[in-house]
Amino acid sequence: MRNLLTCFLSLIFLGSCVKPPQAKVVHGEKILIINADDLGMNDETNKAIIESYRAGIVTSTSAFVSFIDPIQTLKRIHNEYPNLPIGLHLNLSEGKPVLPASEISSLVDKDGNFYSPDKIISKLADMKIEEVRKELNAQVKLFLSSGVPLDHINCHHHITALFTPFHIVMREISLQYKVPMRNPVPYSIYQKMNVNSGGGSSFAGKKMITYGILHPFKSIPMMKKVGPTAFIEQEKIDKEAGVGMPDWFIDAFFENATVNDLNSIIHQLPEGISELMCHPVRLGEGKVLSNPDVRKNLEACHVKLGNFDSVRK
Repeated sequence: MRNLLTCFLSLIFLGSCVKPPQAKVVHGEKILIINADDLGMNDETNKAIIESYRAGIVTSTSAFVSFIDPIQTLKRIHNEYPNLPIGLHLNLSEGKPVLPASEISSLVDKDGNFYSPDKIISKLADMKIEEVRKELNAQVKLFLSSGVPLDHINCHHHITALFTPFHIVMREISLQYKVPMRNPVPYSIYQKMNVNSGGGSSFAGKKMITYGILHPFKSIPMMKKVGPTAFIEQEKIDKEAGVGMPDWFIDAFFENATVNDLNSIIHQLPEGISELMCHPVRLGEGKVLSNPDVRKNLEACHVKLGNFDSVRK
């Protein structure tokens, strides 16, 4: 029974038969945004991101505003590196919210913390969309209070994309503030990219699959709200609404921190504008991103590095 459920849910979440859409760029052009998530989490993470920007191929970063001294951190890093584009890493799944817990009680546990990735999957259906909207907008306003230009938005653990009822809030924020956002469709669902070390799907996505296996009857009502069909429908609505976003969200570097694997990803990039998510502080990613062989490979594959200005243009 469990093996059948595993196969069934894997097909739902990984979408082996899903055909990728066409990118709207000049034929043959490949532009790669390398975005480092989690700026502002702690000093170690900040240092790793800055080093991968200065000595490596990171072209933009996304910052939390829900950890210690976020405004001072944003101001300091922007002042020291004014050419580093900084976006907002919206957060519903780690640490404490920006708003008082009493105002967003469906989003937090008894201690006033966001539910961790291990627990949030079972709570998603009970989290109120108005409270999601309230908290995420509060995070946007806090970021803007720093005076640092808001370059783009995305969401920690990709929660607002993986659970599509929340994605409307991301769309609203993107349109209201006229900033690009991360494509909601992980490229791994197309099964078009093979990386030697495996991986290629987000941590939260794996948790959703696990939850579906362990709680099949609870997960069945959620099926229409998650998975490739739901992701692609949201992407279509985003584009029709005029939301700016890269053509592709490359999630294959997650848990694939070797030079060979990153070069393999670069060789297999689709045409168009791709965003590759990275975490320079994690599992040796920083060393890979700063390896000169990777930059040489980008040139050999005629891949241009870019940032979210590529989307705005």
